[in-house]
Amino acid sequence: MKPRVGRLTRTAITFLALCHLVLVTAVPSGVALTSNIGNDGWSLWFFVAINVFMHLTVASAFGGRQLSTIPLSWIIPLFTIGMTTLSGLMLDQHWPPELPPPWLVWPVLFAPGLAALTYAWRIWFGQLQARRPATLEDPSG
Repeated sequence: MKPRVGRLTRTAITFLALCHLVLVTAVPSGVALTSNIGNDGWSLWFFVAINVFMHLTVASAFGGRQLSTIPLSWIIPLFTIGMTTLSGLMLDQHWPPELPPPWLVWPVLFAPGLAALTYAWRIWFGQLQARRPATLEDPSG
């Protein structure tokens, strides 16, 4: 039987994962809305879809199974956080000076969010979901 997760844990992790997806969507959207690229500004909207797709891909790929020791299983999540951090760094011109530098803040926000999203995927679709009871079949046919 698969391990079960309590209702409070399931709710909290799901809430954090959804907040992370909102942040991952909002940051590149803010870049696309505030850029001064001109007629090519529409291309920045692809970063919104790419960032959300990458985060959901990592969550689905690693949420259903254990991380292995191959380097690719560590490189892909780091690349995903790096791409989203680059989107956040494009908002640097609007960054308040009293906050820590953005290159430090964005990864600190995105890494735990990606972990929460992966764990939420594991709760809802992967190894931690509640399993249905198995039906017994009559071996005599």
